[in-house]
Amino acid sequence: MGILSTASTEVSQVKLNQYKRASLLAQITIFYNLIEGMVSVFFGVADETLSLLGFGIDSFVEVLLGIGIWNMVRRMRQNQDADTGPFEKKALQITGTSF
Repeated sequence: MGILSTASTEVSQVKLNQYKRASLLAQITIFYNLIEGMVSVFFGVADETLSLLGFGIDSFVEVLLGIGIWNMVRRMRQNQDADTGPFEKKALQITGTSF
């Protein structure tokens, strides 16, 4: 019985580390894209460059996606036993593939 509880504890620790890493990556993505978007929009407006302005707006869309991923990772970490629905699984696959 000791071996099973040790293995279970190790699996839980690995999952916890993965959730922490995913949360950190999502936060870095949010912060980076927010800065990138502000800089791009600023210089796009200042230089009247439509492509730079569009790139900045796209960065803000990525911020929204990052917030969604961060929120989902937080919920999964808080309730590890909950079954994710087919929508969340498909959303994770699409998001992971696009990144």
